[in-house]
Amino acid sequence: MLPLLRQLFSDWPVAAPILVALPVVLSLATLAAVLLDRRCRSQSAISWVLLVIVAPLIGPIVYWIFGKAWLSRKREAAYLEVAGERREARLREEASGASAMRRTARETVLGALAPDQRLLAVQAASISGDFPVGGNDIDIFEEADDLFARMAEDIDRAEQHVHIEFYIALEDPTSARVFAALERAALRGVACRMLLDGIGSRALLTSERHSQLRAAGVRVVEALPVGMVRRRFGRIDLRNHRKIVVIDRHTGYIGSHNLAAKDFKVKERYAPWIDATMRVSGPAANDLQKIFVEDWYLETDEELWHLVGQGVLDGHTCALAQVLGTGPATYESAMPQLILSIVHLAEEEVVLTTPYFVPDEPALASLLTAARRGVRTVLVVPEQNDSWLVKLASRKFYQRLLDAGVEIWHYRGGLLHAKTIVVDGKTSLMTSANLDRRSFELNLEASLVVYDEETSLRLRAVQERYLGKSRRILPREWHARPAWKRLVENAVGLLSPLL
Repeated sequence: MLPLLRQLFSDWPVAAPILVALPVVLSLATLAAVLLDRRCRSQSAISWVLLVIVAPLIGPIVYWIFGKAWLSRKREAAYLEVAGERREARLREEASGASAMRRTARETVLGALAPDQRLLAVQAASISGDFPVGGNDIDIFEEADDLFARMAEDIDRAEQHVHIEFYIALEDPTSARVFAALERAALRGVACRMLLDGIGSRALLTSERHSQLRAAGVRVVEALPVGMVRRRFGRIDLRNHRKIVVIDRHTGYIGSHNLAAKDFKVKERYAPWIDATMRVSGPAANDLQKIFVEDWYLETDEELWHLVGQGVLDGHTCALAQVLGTGPATYESAMPQLILSIVHLAEEEVVLTTPYFVPDEPALASLLTAARRGVRTVLVVPEQNDSWLVKLASRKFYQRLLDAGVEIWHYRGGLLHAKTIVVDGKTSLMTSANLDRRSFELNLEASLVVYDEETSLRLRAVQERYLGKSRRILPREWHARPAWKRLVENAVGLLSPLL
C-alpha cells in the first residue's frame, strides 16, 4: 500500500484529479445513502447532509462509521430467521388449537385494561409481538446490594436454567454474589448461559473471573463481538444494551442496573450510580425468555426455542405486564413512538427519569403538549453526567420545556441512571433505553410496560425519592444564564440529531 501511495504522489498530474474527485464521489455516495435510509429521521438526515457538505471528506467517513444503523448480511439474515421462527410458532399454535385459547386469554387481558391502555398495549405488541399477560408478582429494587443478593438466592433455587444478559458486567464484591451463585448452579447441573456485550463487558470477558465461570460450566458468550474484522455486526457502536435475567422461565429481572456495584469502578468519579430494576415472577418472565433466546441464537446459532413456553402462573396478584425488545431490526422509531403514546396517556401527571436526555422532535413535542394541556410533567436528570457532550446537548431543550411548564429537576445524589416513566400512578415503564437517539435507533434494548396501579405507585414512590435529592431548575434562573453558556449549549445542541 505504501509504495502505491508514494508512486501516486510522485506523479502529481495523475494524483491531483484523483484527490479532487475522491471527496466528491464519497460525498455524493453518502448523500444518496442518507436520503435512501428509511430509518434516518428528517432531523438526522438534515444534520448529516449539512455535515457532508461542510466537511466533504470527514463527514462521509463519520457517517459510515457512526451514522448508518446497518447490519452485516449474516446478522440481517439471522434476524429474518428469528422472525420466521416466530411465524412458524404461531402456525404451530393454530394447528394445535392453542391459538384460539391464546386469543381468548388475550381478549380477557385486553378487556381488563382501560381504553387508552388497551391502545397502548396493541401498539407495544406491534413491536415484539407479545401482548400483556396477567398474574405477575412485581418487586422493585433500588440498591444493587439488595438486588444481587435476591438474584443470587433465585439462582441458588434454579432447577433447569439461568439466563443472564447484560451490557456491563464488572468484578466487584456485589456482583461476585451472582457469579458465585452461577458457578454453584452450573456445578449442580443447571444450564447457565451468560450473554455479555463485547464492549461494555470487555474487562470481564478477558478476566480471571471469566475463566472461573467457564471452568464451572457456565457458558459465557460475547454479544456483538468487536475486532478488526467483525463477523456478525456492521457497526462497532451498535451495542446490546439490555439488562435481563431469566430463571427457570418463571422469574425474571429487567431494569437499568448493570451487573456491578453502585460505585461502578469504571466510572467512580460519578458514583454512586442510581438505578432501578423490577423482579417479575409470573408469565411475563417467559416473554423475557424469548428475548434472551433470540439474542443467544443470533450470537451462537444455537436454538433454544423449546425453552419458551406459555409462561408459568406463579403470581398472587393480577398485575398486567408487557415485555418488548427494540433495536435496529425493529421498525423505525418504535421506541420513541411508544414513549410518545405513554406520555399522551397522562391526564394528571407524568414523571420521567433518564440519565441521557437528547429527544427527537416527536418525543420533545409529547412533553411540551402534556405540560400545555395542564398535566404536571416532570423530567428528572442527573446534575453531573459522564457524557459532557450529551449534558450540553440536553440543555438546548430546557428553554422550550420550561416555557411550556415542564418541571426540570437535577438529581444531586449521584448519577441517576434509572430509566422510568410513571403516568397518573396507573401505568409505568421500566426500561434499559435512554431518551436519546442511540437507544431509539441503535442499541438493543428491553422494556417492561406495567398496567397496574399498585406497582406503578411503588415506582412513583421511588421517583419521589429521586426528587427529594434533586434541585428544581427555575425558569428565571435558566433565563439568567451567561450568554456564552447559551451559545455553547445551543451549538452542541445542533449535533443532537446525530448523538
